[in-house]
Amino acid sequence: MKMNKFVKTIIGYERMKVQDFYTEEEPYRGEMVFVAQVELYKSETYRCPVCGRKCVSYGYQRNRVKRWRALDLGSHRFYLECEAPRCKCPEHGVKAVKIPWAFPDSDYTYAFEMQVAYCAANEPTNLVARKYRIKWGTVGNCVGRVQDNVPPLQPQSFKNLKRIAIDETSYQKGYKYITTVMNLDNGEIIWAADGFGDEVLREFFEQLTDEERAGIEQVAADGARWITRQVEAFCPNAVRCVDPFHVVGWATGALDNARKRIAADTKKNGLPC
Repeated sequence: MKMNKFVKTIIGYERMKVQDFYTEEEPYRGEMVFVAQVELYKSETYRCPVCGRKCVSYGYQRNRVKRWRALDLGSHRFYLECEAPRCKCPEHGVKAVKIPWAFPDSDYTYAFEMQVAYCAANEPTNLVARKYRIKWGTVGNCVGRVQDNVPPLQPQSFKNLKRIAIDETSYQKGYKYITTVMNLDNGEIIWAADGFGDEVLREFFEQLTDEERAGIEQVAADGARWITRQVEAFCPNAVRCVDPFHVVGWATGALDNARKRIAADTKKNGLPC
């Protein structure tokens, strides 16, 4: 496979030309990264990011080059580099041009942010940040952009539900929360909404029919009482389960507290450690 076709395939966009593909060492991290320099076809340049209309260029256009982080190639970071000038739309005014592989005002590709958002719904934020080598706050930003730009899932995802998992996670430095519901039989996120608590989760169960609610057999979640209240109210046949992640966390915390108490008592009574 030629390099031009290879880059187009992994980015998922065809209407561009790959000018160069090389490796370089990042000055701050000292890591080797892949960089693909691309150029949009003329028919795709100077389009408004809001309406997609072909517009005229605006302002000084030279050296307006930007990089977008894509999914890693092996163990190395991969960046897409392209000119990102401004255009003037008759309806929306001066904007940075539309970039077909990224959400507006983002430094990451669609695929990267979708992957981060999916993992954030299933794993703690600090683990996601470490896995994708990004900052803790960037995880929340990725979740927010995906939530703003990706249409909600369709109700057919609610069919044949047997085992589900419910959890809430924070983003934007912990100031905002999102509640997610997963189908444990296929690993699919079937529902998500801003916030957490009784009212938010009630919205999910009210979208299900009586037969769908009765068909749910197991519900895995943490120890939140608001989840327990809604499961008891809407799923009469479901067994409330606690997920292993929180069980291990609670056990570890209890052992740590016991260790600290014993160490303090030992020191207080002058006993040997």
